[in-house]
Amino acid sequence: MNRQNSRPGLLVWALAALALAAAVARFAAGMSGLDNARYASDWNVSADQMSVQAIDTPEWGETFYDYYLVSFRLTNHSQRPVDLDEYTFEAVPQKGDEWAARFDSDWDSEAAYTLRPQVPQGCTAPVSMVLRVDPEELGSKTLDVFFEDYAGGVPLGQITLP
Repeated sequence: MNRQNSRPGLLVWALAALALAAAVARFAAGMSGLDNARYASDWNVSADQMSVQAIDTPEWGETFYDYYLVSFRLTNHSQRPVDLDEYTFEAVPQKGDEWAARFDSDWDSEAAYTLRPQVPQGCTAPVSMVLRVDPEELGSKTLDVFFEDYAGGVPLGQITLP
């Protein structure tokens, strides 16, 4: 009887097991990283003292829009800082075109890019932003203000335009 050497088969199985263990370890490390990011589910912010007042067209604005200064106090209950850029917030009309109102700024200004004010974790800060409104597209003067979290938005409150 002739006995054949089974070592090459054992080596292939050992390499396959090692590759599987490496894949499982990489998957576990990736899931741990996702848990730390908590992008959409971890935002917890609130606002109070909301006010709105009409302002003249800013020098960077366009004359066929109406402009308002929206101010409120934002409290960050999240586990990370909140950026206070205008694209972090949205104002949605209860009726009419949802793009009829948006927070805006002077995009030509270097300050719009270099200054990134933030509200640190657990802190409260005043927020003031310019709201640009297209009066022809706006169906209602009542707007819902949201913190944009890429999952539908966190409601902050309502404002009524003067």
